[in-house]
Amino acid sequence: MIRYIFHAIYINYVFNAAFFLLNCDKYLTLIIIKHHHLVTVFTVHLISDIMKHEIPIQQTGRSMDASESICFPEKVDAKDFYEIVRNRLLRIDNWYALAELPMASFIQIDQNGQETTDLPKVGNFIKIDIPGPGLSSTRGFDFVRIERIDETDEDNLQTLTLTLRPSTDPIDQSDNEIKHFFKDIATSTLQIQRINNSINVNYFGRNELMNLDVEALTDKLRNFFVGMGARLGASFPQWKLLLKGLVNSNIIQGNRNKPH
Repeated sequence: MIRYIFHAIYINYVFNAAFFLLNCDKYLTLIIIKHHHLVTVFTVHLISDIMKHEIPIQQTGRSMDASESICFPEKVDAKDFYEIVRNRLLRIDNWYALAELPMASFIQIDQNGQETTDLPKVGNFIKIDIPGPGLSSTRGFDFVRIERIDETDEDNLQTLTLTLRPSTDPIDQSDNEIKHFFKDIATSTLQIQRINNSINVNYFGRNELMNLDVEALTDKLRNFFVGMGARLGASFPQWKLLLKGLVNSNIIQGNRNKPH
């Protein structure tokens, strides 16, 4: 049963208008009445639903954003294609193939240190082989941990958010060093979202600081040069290629309406 609650009533004497806030479980509706006539109605998701997909706050270091979008003439087509995009995002081992040009390769590692092609799970890790020199202490790989997976699935709004954070090597659990060219204050967030007929895919890099807190001199030098390259924008094309691959509509076949 849907529950309606009049959250607040506010009379604005300057504009001679009444503002009503109506709380309906998942939505907050703002109704504006002026001179006894309905002026407009705004409906937004409640704060709790928005916070479910919050992006980590930028506090220090560098940040980076990238995005791609695609729009369909009919909502049913957008919903169908969103499922394709969702499946692509959850196939971590296939991210490399989505890009039109070579980029880093990604392999999911479970909490026992074993490679897996299962759906991503919070607490699992991703082993990354980036172009260029790797860490000598990890056989050439960087590692991140899957920190958060949030999902909303409604008729007019679908969102999937995946947040990653630099981590230790899950295969060698005796080593407590962060095995990544960024410190573990950094995060990488991938988000796909369908709003009615439109699909947006986004990358949010936050708090990107070079990780020089490693013992081996070769790893320290490697992290400096790779981190400096990322600071100068070398990583942007990599994430941009992944986003383009996520919304590549060439897979659509048959008589479905093509995107705009």
